[in-house]
Amino acid sequence: MPLDTGDYFLSAANPVANVDQRDLERLAMRLFERPDVRAARARAEIMWRRVTDRLMPADQMALFDDHVSDYCFKCTLVAANTDANHPRILRLYSEGGQWFGHKVPGAKWGGDNPNNAYRIIPVAAGGRYELTGQRQVEPSTYVTFQLVSNSTTSATLASLEQLDMEIDEDGRYRLTLDDMPVGKRRNHLQIPAGTLYLFIRDSMGDWERQQPDALQVRRLDPPTRPPLTEDELAATAIRNILSDVFYAYYAQRLFFNGPQMMTPPERAGSVGGLVTQQGSLGHFTLREDEAVIITANAAGATYRDIVLHDLWLRSLPNRDRQISLTNAQMAPDADGRFTYVLSMADPGVHNWLNPCGLHDVLVLHRWQGFPDPDAEAPSIESRKVALARLEEALPPAVAKVTPRQRQAQIARRQAAYDRRFAVD
Repeated sequence: MPLDTGDYFLSAANPVANVDQRDLERLAMRLFERPDVRAARARAEIMWRRVTDRLMPADQMALFDDHVSDYCFKCTLVAANTDANHPRILRLYSEGGQWFGHKVPGAKWGGDNPNNAYRIIPVAAGGRYELTGQRQVEPSTYVTFQLVSNSTTSATLASLEQLDMEIDEDGRYRLTLDDMPVGKRRNHLQIPAGTLYLFIRDSMGDWERQQPDALQVRRLDPPTRPPLTEDELAATAIRNILSDVFYAYYAQRLFFNGPQMMTPPERAGSVGGLVTQQGSLGHFTLREDEAVIITANAAGATYRDIVLHDLWLRSLPNRDRQISLTNAQMAPDADGRFTYVLSMADPGVHNWLNPCGLHDVLVLHRWQGFPDPDAEAPSIESRKVALARLEEALPPAVAKVTPRQRQAQIARRQAAYDRRFAVD
């Protein structure tokens, strides 16, 4: 059903286009340009450069300024929505865009997934909160709610899958959060000491049709103090910018600790990922005359994707290049598995992954949601081949596309992506 536009929602079709998002982005952009925050950004740039300038290839160092900006604005966005006494909802970890009359900077980092709407709500132990949600006509494939205890949203204290919640026939639901145990309540999270945020992931397999849930939050008990001042929020942004470098660098190095192949699937929670997810990582160095063939199974997962990142662990340009594929966008092989080709030039394979001219890329394959306990376990394999011998190396009946079909594929991607920044 269309959203009621007015006091909160600013679009009948885009649930993220709301007053909280607009106002928090504007607040974060003001904080980002403060002299004290700019000084922290300069220090963070030095910290990053000291451990990377002789490590990274030249084409990756050319992206350094964009990486530092994305990283620092991510830290500032998180800080802007840190007041658990006066909670609001904020989407973050995304490519920049223009809407609400302003141009919001990018905030990609840490293996961001371009198929997700990531949102945070500040909550704290001792407080009582209510989150109301409305699933859309074409809802997200997979939604999770996590209580996290740090500014990188990587330390999970409690987790709830929407698959396990009670949802009304019209798609509405109510999630409560407080100090009380969960007990038999399916739509409740107990807030442990040290909690900073409710972290919500809407994973959308179909960009063209799906939209994230429409969310609103309120604190049920009276606030214990007035709203945080901009000086206080700036101090949090500075702390995030300087302290989060260490985890960000750790997450980046996870991909370097192995050979040029996809790793065996394993749970992601131990390294800061989604606790209900299994994932496989890869780091590939690619010549112009080489290709990497990656084949994975579906494993009965509700949601799957594969995404390319630069060596800074930022997803490659999301809108105009096929740098990722979801279960709704990828074509299966004849045997029901899924084969992807990573190569500098377009090989005419439907499931081509475009490295955007970079000779080093990081790859992340995810499986999320396993409703069938009897389904086969996630599996993946990869190998590098000469581009001239790609055809004979591919499995039988891999889906192909013509140049015109590729253009149509990208045009659909662009139109679907633009829905994320739509405002009526």
